[in-house]
Amino acid sequence: MKQDGLRIETIRARDLHTFFLNYAQKSENQEISPISQYRAESQSQNPYADEDDPGLLAAYIGDRCVGYQGIIPGLLRTQGGLSKVYWCTAAYVLPEFRKRMVAIQLIRKLTSLKKDIVLTGFDSVVADVFKGFHFQEIGPLSYFTVRPDRLDPFSYPFRHFYRLQKKWPGLRKLSESAIAMTRRVSYPGVRRAFYSFVARRAEKALRNVRWRELSRVEGFDRVPCADTGKPRFERGSEAINWMLAHPWIREGAAPMQPPYYFSEAYEGFRYAVLAIAGHDQCGGSFVTLSLLRDRGESKLKVLDLQCGKQDLDDIFWLIWKYAAKHQADEIEMPAAFESQLALLPLGSGAMKREQRRYLCHPFSQNSPLAAALPELALSLCDGDCAFT
Repeated sequence: MKQDGLRIETIRARDLHTFFLNYAQKSENQEISPISQYRAESQSQNPYADEDDPGLLAAYIGDRCVGYQGIIPGLLRTQGGLSKVYWCTAAYVLPEFRKRMVAIQLIRKLTSLKKDIVLTGFDSVVADVFKGFHFQEIGPLSYFTVRPDRLDPFSYPFRHFYRLQKKWPGLRKLSESAIAMTRRVSYPGVRRAFYSFVARRAEKALRNVRWRELSRVEGFDRVPCADTGKPRFERGSEAINWMLAHPWIREGAAPMQPPYYFSEAYEGFRYAVLAIAGHDQCGGSFVTLSLLRDRGESKLKVLDLQCGKQDLDDIFWLIWKYAAKHQADEIEMPAAFESQLALLPLGSGAMKREQRRYLCHPFSQNSPLAAALPELALSLCDGDCAFT
C-alpha cells in the first residue's frame, strides 16, 4: 500500500524474530524499532497464530521506518467453536509524520485483513481515531484496584482536592510535593500495618489449604470461574504456558537502540502460578499473577483465574498472602472478588472500582465476534494485558 511514498509491509507472526534480527542489523539510520527483541521472540511462538497470520504492520517512507501497528492473533470461543480474532497491540508513529496520515493508513491496512479485530488498554485520542473507522465500544470491563496508600491520612487531602488543584496550578505543585513527602515519611508505616493484618488473615484462612507454586499450567480443564458458558476470548493452558516461557518484559535489560516506544524492562518482573487442590476433586484451581517493580513502586496483577466457587475464598487469600510477602503498592483484581474485598482492613478506603474500555471491528455483520457481542465475557488478561 503506497501513499506519498508510504508503503506498509505485513510481517507474519511466525517471522517476527527473523524480521527483528534483520532489522537490527540494518538499523544504523533508523529512529525507532517497530518491535522489541523480547516481543519478537515471544510473539513468533504464539500458539494461536496460524502460518499466514500477521504479527506486525510496519510503515516505511523509503527505507525509513516511520510507524507500526502490532497484531496478536487470538481466538474467540463461542457455542459454535473457535474463531480467529486479531488483537491490536503496540502502535506508534514518529511525531513528524503524524500529519501525513500514517496512522490512518495503518488502520486501513488492519481492517483490510478481513478478520474480527479487538483492542483494549488505549487512551481517548486513540479511541477517537479508531471510532472514525467504525470501531465500536464493547464492555467496559469492571475490575478493582487496591492501594494501601489510599489509607494514608496525611496524603488524603492532597489526593482528593483535584478540582482546586486544577483551578490553581500552584496548589497542584504543592500537593504533588506533599504527596511525595508523605510517601517517604508516613506511607511505609501505613503499608506495613496494612499487610501485617492481611498476612495474619491469610495465614488463618489458609491453615488447612494445600497449595503450591507451579512453573507451568497442566491438568486444569476448567473455564474461568466467572461467566461460565458465555462467549469469551480463549485463554487455554497453551496460551498461559506461552506467556510464562516467553515473557515480553525482562528484568534490568538495557534499552534498545534504536529505541522501542513501549516497555521492554522493569527493575523487577516475574509471573507466578499459585494452585490449590480444590474442594470438588476436579483438578483443583489456580491463579496466575504478574509482579513488577519499577521506579520504587510494585504492582501485582491478577491474570488468569480458574477455580470453582468453593475455592474462590482460598484463592483470594492466597493472592493476598503473595501480595503481603512482596508488599505490593497496587493490586489489580477481577470483579469476581468484590465480596471478598470487603474483608480487607478498611477495604472500602483502599479499593477503587475501575473500568477498561474495549473497541472492536467485526469484519462482517454476521461474523463470530458480531454474533457474540451481546453476551461476550471480558477478562483482565485479554489481548496483550497479561504481558505488560
